[in-house]
Amino acid sequence: MCLICQRIEWIKAGENPYFVKELETGYVVIGDHQYFKGYTLFLAKEHVTELHHMENPVKLRFLEEMSLVQEAVAKAFDA
Repeated sequence: MCLICQRIEWIKAGENPYFVKELETGYVVIGDHQYFKGYTLFLAKEHVTELHHMENPVKLRFLEEMSLVQEAVAKAFDA
């Protein structure tokens, strides 16, 4: 199992202390190490190795949600 799939399994099991929010296409997770204040990951629910492997409607929604996550993180961490 890849590291990202493992992290998603931890989220589903309620065992990921860095989990913030589940969205339609992914999971918002604060980075384990905060070398850069506010470092955040948006983990896709659909396991693909490349963004262009996602079906177009899912990809567009994922990118839209990614933008919303970025905006929220920027506001929360004054970045």
